[in-house]
Amino acid sequence: MVDRKAAIKKLRTLVLSPKGEVEPFREKIEKTFSTPFIPARVEREEREYGGVSCDVLKPEIYTSRRVILYVHGGSFVAGSRDSWRSFCAQLANAASCRVVVPEFRLPPTHPFPAALDDLNTVFKMVYAEEEVAYKLENENDSSRGVELVVAADGSGASLAMALLFKQNEKYMSALRNLVLFSPWLDLSPDSEIFTERHVKDEVISAEDIHRAVDLYTYAANIANPLVSPLKAPVENFKFFPPVYIQMGQKEMLTVQVARLQSLLSKAGVECTVDAWENMMYMFQFADEYLSESHLAIERAGNYIRRRDGESESETEERERILLKNNIRREE
Repeated sequence: MVDRKAAIKKLRTLVLSPKGEVEPFREKIEKTFSTPFIPARVEREEREYGGVSCDVLKPEIYTSRRVILYVHGGSFVAGSRDSWRSFCAQLANAASCRVVVPEFRLPPTHPFPAALDDLNTVFKMVYAEEEVAYKLENENDSSRGVELVVAADGSGASLAMALLFKQNEKYMSALRNLVLFSPWLDLSPDSEIFTERHVKDEVISAEDIHRAVDLYTYAANIANPLVSPLKAPVENFKFFPPVYIQMGQKEMLTVQVARLQSLLSKAGVECTVDAWENMMYMFQFADEYLSESHLAIERAGNYIRRRDGESESETEERERILLKNNIRREE
């Protein structure tokens, strides 16, 4: 069933409106996206890293040497492990690896940099734990180590990139990819989304973003690269891993993604932009209305897995599970 109007209505739930209040907005996201059912036979374990509660989502087939740290969106002020669980479980299955989803602190009660501090704690503790576990299991292979993927959507992309800016070369060398869905990249007043007229988007507006940023941090801090990553100099991207960005072609954020792609190119970093024709902001969250949603998640998973060199048996087992769950795989 394809129902574009219903999809847009659902996706607008992810965006705080200019006059919206925080608590009703949070409740609506939880009501709309939380579900007791975890798809694709993914198992959930609850863990705590440095006092931050996290979901650890494990698909039936996964590699032990790679893990995704997922930073949820929600206009900075909302979203949770519960409401992002279904999406992250699908990504875990498609990427054949575990996904850690932190329950980081949210503004306005906990403004910048509380969420970033929580994510930094989780990132370093996951790295340390995975590195020890991998070395114990692979004593005779000192040439390889654990691989981390940082993934995020919407406002979470600002947090994810700030997280990478804060890491030293040791941690950056463990990063396999940065994966972003419909990223917020420049929230400063001189950003194109605020200065250009007639900027149109079916789901999100400049006013929506302005409202969210006002609750996240104070005005003088908005141009800080830890808030608006596109304000960072090229040197800040030097040790970035390959970047994959998935979004709809109809998003107003495409111009910012083009700027990021240019910055990464100057820094010598590979960047793949996967823009879906006629799709809107965060279309992957409207899977009951858009056939493209499942296909897009599978494609993102394919990107994460692409350098693994899966064995024939692993590939066959993945195909069997995809077929059983009626998920079409798109290369």
